[in-house]
Amino acid sequence: MTASEPSVNDLSPLTKTETEPMLLLDTTGSMSFPAADGSKVERREVVHEAIGRIIEVLEAKDSQEAKEQAAGEDKGGVMTVTFAGGSAKNLDDISTRNLVEKWNSIQWGGGTQIMPGWNLLVDTYMEEFGDQPKTDRPALMALVITDGEADDAAEFAATMAQAKGGTYVAIAIVGYGAEHDSALASFQNVAAGNDHVRVLTFGGETDPNVIADGLVAMIG
Repeated sequence: MTASEPSVNDLSPLTKTETEPMLLLDTTGSMSFPAADGSKVERREVVHEAIGRIIEVLEAKDSQEAKEQAAGEDKGGVMTVTFAGGSAKNLDDISTRNLVEKWNSIQWGGGTQIMPGWNLLVDTYMEEFGDQPKTDRPALMALVITDGEADDAAEFAATMAQAKGGTYVAIAIVGYGAEHDSALASFQNVAAGNDHVRVLTFGGETDPNVIADGLVAMIG
């Protein structure tokens, strides 16, 4: 992280309204590359631990979790959609109870096309809240974790330009080197002039707590 980039302590929530955090996770092949120059730790390993920490925080805040568990529902975590190779998959709610199982089910590989994942994330949100009046819905808080510049970045930028009050997006860029810098610049262009989109860089970061703290700060 350079001196010009914000630290976690400088971050503030994207919105003060009630939100529904949902995770959009890059599962491309490069996520198995090292997290930092000279490191043997894979990016997906760091992200795995970071997601675990994020889920712990969300579960602690979830006042409905006990009721949902009593009803036998697999809730209390964070709804997760993966994207890679032009396709997307809904992993449903990932919680501390099923994180290992869900994580082990992921098939890693493919290029970076974010729109299939974004569209599925929005569809999933609407399936849960679409029958409620807009004024009664929690805002969609999309937490995006990726390490590469999206091939469909222009389409994603156009979609984000239409984001209204009910949608907020925090994009975490992991990895290092030229690919990280290209991805960062691309997503910063998406966020430029758009107060519903914020980009966080975790270039060369191997501490999952730093990533988790940054994204949790976005949620508030």
